[in-house]
Amino acid sequence: MLKESKLVLRKEGTTYHPPQIPARPDDLKIVAPHMASKRGKGGSLSSRIAMIHSFAHIESWAIDLSWDILLRFHKGYEDIELPLDFFSDWLKVAWDEARHFSMWSKRLKELDTYYGALGVHNALWQSAEDTNDTLINRLAVIHMVHEARGLDVTPKSIARLQSGGDKKSGNLLREIYEDEITHVQAGVKWFRYLCKALNKDPISTFHRIVKERFHGPLKPPFNTKARTQAGFTEEWYMPLVRNKYQCPKHTSKKESKSNTKEAVSIIN
Repeated sequence: MLKESKLVLRKEGTTYHPPQIPARPDDLKIVAPHMASKRGKGGSLSSRIAMIHSFAHIESWAIDLSWDILLRFHKGYEDIELPLDFFSDWLKVAWDEARHFSMWSKRLKELDTYYGALGVHNALWQSAEDTNDTLINRLAVIHMVHEARGLDVTPKSIARLQSGGDKKSGNLLREIYEDEITHVQAGVKWFRYLCKALNKDPISTFHRIVKERFHGPLKPPFNTKARTQAGFTEEWYMPLVRNKYQCPKHTSKKESKSNTKEAVSIIN
């Protein structure tokens, strides 16, 4: 669509102003993060519905985040003009996220419920607001830290859905998981692009931004296989793990369980 000139994202003399907060469905109940419905472990129908509802909500914000990065930063970064591929990549991400939301919305209806039936929070968008100032900060925090965290927790969610007897939802999440690897890959790609244009080391720049803009340390366990597939190798994130979260070579079952419980983020 972009290559056929049917969609104009950069017009001479035009500045786009995305909404401070994107519109939400009128019947969506927004609550504080600690008041949002708990997912549970997928052992009951209500727990699986809570999981799927939270997935749908994450995807609804992911749609807006994809469009926001296109519109908010359409003029580029500092003196760097963004190439057509930047817009193509994030349009593809926006398309994926919209498809994912539709998949979960349809699945909720199949389970005799709907998106908006449970309370949700806006913590992910609040994190995006903290990076509205520059494209490089947005890429680092939202599209590398938060989206990579999604890769860490998804395999366990797939296993919980399938062990609970909901193979259909588990298969949907597995399909979405493969797309999400490419989304992290897009974040890394364009972060590297900006750093190269600015003559900055990408890894040390990422470390600085995360320390300044991300609230809290990065916490294991990490899905190193999926992260590496996205081009997000350990030297990017392991130096940002505080000592108390670093797993020794011989970790007891009790310590491992404690580390897993601590491995939470907004994307959870």
